[in-house]
Amino acid sequence: MSSLHDTAAEWFARLHAPDCSDQDRQNFKIWYHKSSAQAQAYDLVSTIWQASGASRVSSGQSASDVIPSSLSRRKIITGAVALAVGSLAVLPNPAEATIRVTGTGQQKKFTISRALTVLLDSDSSVAAREQNNILDLLYGQAEITSRLMGNRNKVEIDQWKISLSSGNFNFSKSSLKSSITVLKGRAALAHPAMAGVQSLVEGERATILPDNRLLIDRPSLDDILAWRSGRLSFRNTPLSEAADEMNRYARRKLEISASAANLRISGFYHFGQNETFARLLENFLPVRATFGQTIEIVKL
Repeated sequence: MSSLHDTAAEWFARLHAPDCSDQDRQNFKIWYHKSSAQAQAYDLVSTIWQASGASRVSSGQSASDVIPSSLSRRKIITGAVALAVGSLAVLPNPAEATIRVTGTGQQKKFTISRALTVLLDSDSSVAAREQNNILDLLYGQAEITSRLMGNRNKVEIDQWKISLSSGNFNFSKSSLKSSITVLKGRAALAHPAMAGVQSLVEGERATILPDNRLLIDRPSLDDILAWRSGRLSFRNTPLSEAADEMNRYARRKLEISASAANLRISGFYHFGQNETFARLLENFLPVRATFGQTIEIVKL
């Protein structure tokens, strides 16, 4: 597990401890909003822990009301970390869902029933409901092979439900956007706030923005699948978005200042080498990199 997720698990434990103070909560807000990578790490730990059934928070309750006082901070950390880094974490009712997670630099391939095969990218997580052939993408990226065994297979991203024909599909999810690209086959996207469905055919991509707007385009499939060969492709991409992607593959994270966030980059870059990437940025963008525990990029 990366130190970033360790820290996120520690914050999760601190916030759910009986002696959590207002200052603790304020310090957490500062840490959480410092970078999208930190926010994503905490959201992933929180999602997996709550999905495990360890805490059930209903309206009007705080988490500290639900978690027994006998559950120590150390136990919370241990449990959250174990769930976040285990290659396979099974929920209390295995018929409901099984969570699979990859660590930084890991890619794993696995089968969900006979209907779905998943290649899960680095620092990614899915929850599989095998009986219904439903896959929830919690965070990161996955290539999914779908085989129809009766009803259509489905992938869910937040409130979006994506029905798949037989074929191959690339999914990604971050705090900035989510996307599905049809490599082969067809897909249909539905959302409670949308009338009807949005159909996608081979070669099309749907990008889901934070406000649930959809953008449909036809990207280069070589760009979409570059991650399978150790690279990422950027096409006039905001630096903040590019850093989000690069950070999923490296333990030493990039932190992009607000002044540099909207600078644009293009090209193919090998991932897992954030130090080299930062040096390259200094060569063709008006930025300076400061190398510490993280790599801070600021505009000159």
